[in-house]
Amino acid sequence: MVDESLTEKYEQLYNSLRGIIRESESRVLSANPDSLLIDNVNFFVKSYMISICTYLESFLQDLAYGYAGEVSARVKSADLPLNYFIWKMSKDHKEKDLRFSNIDLSVTKKEISDTISANPYRTIVAFRYLGVNLLSAPEFNSNKSVVEAVVSKRNNIVHHNDRAADISFSDLVSYVDIFIVYMRAVYKAVDSKRKEAS
Repeated sequence: MVDESLTEKYEQLYNSLRGIIRESESRVLSANPDSLLIDNVNFFVKSYMISICTYLESFLQDLAYGYAGEVSARVKSADLPLNYFIWKMSKDHKEKDLRFSNIDLSVTKKEISDTISANPYRTIVAFRYLGVNLLSAPEFNSNKSVVEAVVSKRNNIVHHNDRAADISFSDLVSYVDIFIVYMRAVYKAVDSKRKEAS
């Protein structure tokens, strides 16, 4: 089931992370800086950057899985014959594909996680499969380039050991704010599609 509580859960995670980032920054900039943070600023910046992207990817997967479950439940409750769909959608169907049962389009978490990513362009495609046009959401469009840049930077950190020396604690705080707006935009697009169906 998809509802506002999913967005609230991830907003709380982001708000907590924002607080940790700000505390880290103040401990680095204080008159008596925290030596653990000073000696490992790069490590903390990278960790926070990875967390920002991980929260988004988890949210997107939870949202997509929940919505796919709702769509699957509607299809299943309609008691539609599987063979009709095979006939209409597959020109090269084989006799062995036909069964006298109703269609069931359940989706697994693995199918969702294999399809979706924090990268906005993969997100657009994944939600398009679910019938949701994210490009119609203005706040999605206005923030997707920043999200894409942050996700690319995260990928460089994880896969190429990028030092992330060009990222500050203040940058991370602004990324958190942008990711919250972006996350809400994705939720609103899905929720709008859900309301169309009811």
